[in-house]
Order: sequence, then structure tokens, then C-alpha cells
Amino acid sequence: MLVAAILAVSLVILTFLFHYLVLRWISGRMARIAMTAEVRIMVIFFLVLGAHLVEIGLYAGAYALGDRVLAIGSFGGLAATKPLDYVYFSIVSYTSLGLGDVFPNDHLRIITGVEALNGLLLITWSGSFIYIAMGRLWPWQSCAEPPGHSR
Repeated sequence: MLVAAILAVSLVILTFLFHYLVLRWISGRMARIAMTAEVRIMVIFFLVLGAHLVEIGLYAGAYALGDRVLAIGSFGGLAATKPLDYVYFSIVSYTSLGLGDVFPNDHLRIITGVEALNGLLLITWSGSFIYIAMGRLWPWQSCAEPPGHSR
């Protein structure tokens, strides 16, 4: 139990710091790279998506470690035997989709619950960040007013 809790807290700290650094780089140093607003929005989107995929990969590695090396739990349902199986389970947990075709046993359940909460926070953080970036970069066209309409 203690090993799973330490692993879960370590993953939260690691993913938070990684996400923070990616968003700080996007909002700071990336501004020095010349590109149009439209391209910048797309780059921001794909960098943030990439950050989430790295974070999912960290959790997948923790599941493999917990299952195969530390023996703090296993998986039921469809067997998780290949690296891609751990990645699949991590995506389902991180996004809070929770399909249930693969499920953790024993202390791996703690890491899964923490991943769902952590994923929710990081995804909403990204959504807020992209919203603000688009508000600053998105080229809105003026809307036509009907004739005789005044404000």
C-alpha cells in the first residue's frame, strides 16, 4: 500500500511539473518563434496533446512497473501483457473513460484512481490554457449588424 501511495504521489508531482514546464515554454519561449497566429494555435494544440501523451506514458510505465517488478497488483479482464496494453489502460484511466474491459487489482487501484483525478485536472488546465491562447490569437471577424440596429 505504501509503495503504491508513494508511486501515485510521485506521478502526480512529476506530471504536474512536466505539464507546467510545457505550458510555461509555450507561453514564454515559444513566443520568440516567428509564426502566424493560426499556425501558433495549431502548434499549441499539438504540443499540449503531446504533453498529455507523455503523461499517459508515465502512468503506463508505472502500471508495468507495479505489475511486473514491484508486484503491488495485477490486471483482470482482458490481460495486460504488452506495453501497448498498459498504455491503453492508462488512456482509459487518464481521460476518466473507464471502459472496464481491463481493470486493476490490489494496490494498482490506488494509482488508477489518482491517475483519473490527475488527468481530469491536467486536461482542464490544458483546456483553460488553450481557451486563453485562442482568445488572444484567434482572428475574429466583425459581425454584420442588421440595418437600423444600433447599440
